[in-house]
Amino acid sequence: MFNQRSLSNGLTLITINQPHLDSVTTLVAVGAGSRYETKKISGISHFLEHMFFKGSKKYPTAIEIANLVDGIGAINNAATDKEVTYYWIKSDSKHLELSSDILSSMISQSLLAESEIEREKGVIIEELRMYRDDPSRYVWNLYERLQFGDQPLGWDIGGDEKTVTSLIREDFIKYMNGLYSPKNMALVYVGNLPKDIEKIAADYFSDLLEKPYGKFIPYKSNVQTKPCLNIFYKKTDQVNLILGVQAYNRNDPKKYILKILTAILGEGMSSRLFIQLRERRGLAYHVGAAFTPYQDSGAFTVYAGVKLEKVYESLEVIKAELEKAKGKVGEDELKKAKEMIRGRIAIKSESTNFLAEYFGTNFVLDRKIETFDEVLEKVDKISLDDVQLVANELLQNEKYNLQLIGPFKDTNKFVKVLG
Repeated sequence: MFNQRSLSNGLTLITINQPHLDSVTTLVAVGAGSRYETKKISGISHFLEHMFFKGSKKYPTAIEIANLVDGIGAINNAATDKEVTYYWIKSDSKHLELSSDILSSMISQSLLAESEIEREKGVIIEELRMYRDDPSRYVWNLYERLQFGDQPLGWDIGGDEKTVTSLIREDFIKYMNGLYSPKNMALVYVGNLPKDIEKIAADYFSDLLEKPYGKFIPYKSNVQTKPCLNIFYKKTDQVNLILGVQAYNRNDPKKYILKILTAILGEGMSSRLFIQLRERRGLAYHVGAAFTPYQDSGAFTVYAGVKLEKVYESLEVIKAELEKAKGKVGEDELKKAKEMIRGRIAIKSESTNFLAEYFGTNFVLDRKIETFDEVLEKVDKISLDDVQLVANELLQNEKYNLQLIGPFKDTNKFVKVLG
């Protein structure tokens, strides 16, 4: 399905040829993100992502880059996460070389002009405010702060207004030189590829200079002996809440079992939480469960936006369903969850962007690529006893973390519900 090789400078090239398509995604994944930061430069990973669009030596302005991309009918974007950052262009396959040229120049020749940095500070601050004003989004930032504490995994990816305002050009250069090494990156092409794709990759990305790259400070986990609660007071008509526990990391084999449990509890309109909160009680429109694994930790979460006056009932229902999950799930539920994972992979795999992100992330974070067949083989081996074991291991009352956004000042009732 894919080919993997290294360029002369140590950059890993991953290609997936899909000759039936007319387009191609060109993506660069970097082992950089907010957990590689210190408090002083919190938010710089995301800020640097913005700056790469502001001009390079070859294409010195943001407008010139935008005109080139728009001029070939392509789309481009980037995303910064806690552990990885992506830059990509999706274009007609005949424009693959120009896409490569644009992307490589953005990453290897960014001007990082001081005037652009100062101007972009205002843009970043407004982005932070936009997310802060959206409770359904901001609750996730607050939850990770609650679970992971005052460590990089618990900090907002975008930083805060104070750190963003204080960043200077030298900060960006130092950060970039410490992480943007070819050996800490992957170049991925997915789509209708020419036979000389390796030569094209070498022509445009060999000028990335090989250099040492840094590591993040490992997450220090504390043994939790009682539930934790945090309420962000905000006058809202709806309560946004997340109830979660610390979970498995990317390398833990039990992560596949937790994916099954997550599907049973909160993925799809037939999941237990969806049926109980929305279909049977009408307490929420948006409800579900998620599993987010990092390299040395993880989070299993249940999220919902519920009626203000029904928040306590909603929490009781959620807790009851989590407690119920510690008993054996049905054979039919297990089978359905496995088929859901299989089907979702099949659907997502039709997207060249999804494939590029998946393969790029696998290599950058794990230094190996786990194929979908390998994932599904492990999923198929999961038993009812496996699911019960994981549920009982994770869903313990003293391990719960509850984050809410809503007009509440009294914590007593929430403490009582948490037990």
